Amino acid sequence: MFDSGIELDLERVAQNIDEADVITIYFPLLGKTLIMDARCNDTVGPMISLVPIATDSIDRYRSFRRLRPQFPRPESISMIPWTNRVGSLDRMGVWPRILARLESLLGEDCDLQERADTCLRELGQLEVREMLRAVSGDQYHTLWASPAIERN
Repeated sequence: MFDSGIELDLERVAQNIDEADVITIYFPLLGKTLIMDARCNDTVGPMISLVPIATDSIDRYRSFRRLRPQFPRPESISMIPWTNRVGSLDRMGVWPRILARLESLLGEDCDLQERADTCLRELGQLEVREMLRAVSGDQYHTLWASPAIERN
């Protein structure tokens, strides 16, 4: 499936969402990572959160330790780069799959569902801001400048 010209193996993405202890979907353009940690015990449930993008895998593992100190290092982590538009998560079936995984872990935990919805809304807002910055030229440089228009 294509959204922004990059082919995605959606079956593999779905399999990773269904099976991995931790799923990270990182958005390089937005500088954010969506983390869904399916690990839980009697006192701590699964987690979904939007965090700054990690500089490398060591940085990400350290962030797991900070975010989830109750748990050992995850046994399986799926890292999915997402260069497509945020809305394509839903259109391509990835977001419903994430919600289904969360529901399978806890049933209909309203707080976790609300947190997931908040993360998705925040990603959408970040994307809109980034587009506006690109259009206005804020922290973007043009490759080709338009010729100067002579004025009388």
